[in-house]
Amino acid sequence: MKNAYNKIKKDFDLPDFDILNYEFEIGDLDPAGFLLREIKRKINDKFSDACELLSKLIQPEPTSLTELYEYRCFDDDAKKKIFELFSRIIYLKRKINESELLLDDKVDAALIKEAADVWPDIRKQLIPFVKELTVCWENTPESDKEVKGYLG
Repeated sequence: MKNAYNKIKKDFDLPDFDILNYEFEIGDLDPAGFLLREIKRKINDKFSDACELLSKLIQPEPTSLTELYEYRCFDDDAKKKIFELFSRIIYLKRKINESELLLDDKVDAALIKEAADVWPDIRKQLIPFVKELTVCWENTPESDKEVKGYLG
């Protein structure tokens, strides 16, 4: 995979394989396929996971005890930051959606470069929110009254 990637890396001025593999785990892709598209899809998977996590913190499913409990762990300022981060990721996901229709290697390469540039920062911004969720569950309510409030 690394050899196949290095061949296209030069053609499209892509980031180093090790960087993309570290951030997006591209090492297991089939090098015989549409490599740029497959890399882009791996990137989209990371973005999707982040969006799923954040969207539940912004707007929980009313039938999910987990989501309702976690939603209350963040104040309005934190939710605003969560939404800003969510918006950044959704923007990139929509660019990937568009590129899936364009089928243009240059567009795919540009998205891969952009993702490699912005994902490490986005990933670092996600960490405090995930840590807060861990703390939230570590400090679960001790009284039946508080738990019953979540159940209706």
